[in-house]
Amino acid sequence: MSYADVGSGIRRFRDPPRFLLGGSDPVCDPSAAIDLAIVIPAFKPDFLGEALESVAAQTDRRFRLYVGDDAGPGDVRRICDARRVAFGALIYHRFGDNLGRSSLPAQWNRCVALTAEPWVWLFSDDDVMTPDAVAAFHSAAVGAEDVDVVRFNSEVIDARGRRIAINPRHPGHESGAEFIFDRLRGRRTGYVVDYVFRRSAFDAAGGFPDYPLAWGADYAAWFLFSRRGGIRTLPGGGVQYRESDRSISGTLRGYRREKFDATLRFLRFVEQEVAPADPRGWGRDEWRRVTENWFLGQVHSLLPVGPSLSGWMFRASRHWWRAGAFVRLAQLSLWNIRAWIRQALTRYTPFARIPERGNRRGDRE
Repeated sequence: MSYADVGSGIRRFRDPPRFLLGGSDPVCDPSAAIDLAIVIPAFKPDFLGEALESVAAQTDRRFRLYVGDDAGPGDVRRICDARRVAFGALIYHRFGDNLGRSSLPAQWNRCVALTAEPWVWLFSDDDVMTPDAVAAFHSAAVGAEDVDVVRFNSEVIDARGRRIAINPRHPGHESGAEFIFDRLRGRRTGYVVDYVFRRSAFDAAGGFPDYPLAWGADYAAWFLFSRRGGIRTLPGGGVQYRESDRSISGTLRGYRREKFDATLRFLRFVEQEVAPADPRGWGRDEWRRVTENWFLGQVHSLLPVGPSLSGWMFRASRHWWRAGAFVRLAQLSLWNIRAWIRQALTRYTPFARIPERGNRRGDRE
């Protein structure tokens, strides 16, 4: 692995050093006070051009742009090079290995490690930011010493850039535990690209936790990064998260086992770290109820599954589902049979389709 020791702030690479695309670099002038690093961990070229164009369209130019190429196709470098004029320059680093294939959080961490700015916006290679996003960040976040995590409200677009959903708006301020509680209840959503965080909080927490596919890793990170001052929602700006068959959300069916593993890791983190820090005092029973609902929702989203994974689900359900063993086994079996029937009907019925929706996160949830 070319990245090492995020927690102490040490940045070591065995790969070739990063370099500037373009010549002069007015945005990266050492004499300028740059507070914000926009970091794009890049691999897929499909929508990278649109993502970069949305960065180039910012009305407030007080940022430094980094692209961490996860040993992707050559088009990533070409797309960055073609847009260098829009930035004056951008800081491009091509890693020697495709780390994101085995650990997406580790790829995020080594990309963040390229930065030296106090604030980091971990963006993506297929989403879009509104032109006033950086301006909204500077008007509300810089100088606010009591908070380490801020976020934008967001909406969902499709592969053609058409809006298909507006996500529930976040409150002006809340703790990380409050956000996770509402997320488990299904009342809120969010993507890694919605959030901007202090580099110091990232370092103190040791970066993003290593969950398979990064599923739930961002939620856990926001809790860890925001321990000191909670999460503040920016009143302006916004993010358009792209849902397509090129994202993890769009290809979820190929990653059932990994997502279930990540689900269990995240729920254990909630049980051990988040619930005990609950500032509202919802109590053990309420947390047990919402984690049970989340567990069952994740199970439903993965069905149908084969015997091996269904057995794992049944064994894991003993801790997260309060029903008796017979009820759990019967219900899981019934749900799975129904899911197999729906899949068969969809496959063999002309024009039939079951829409699939999911969270990235991180996304990539």
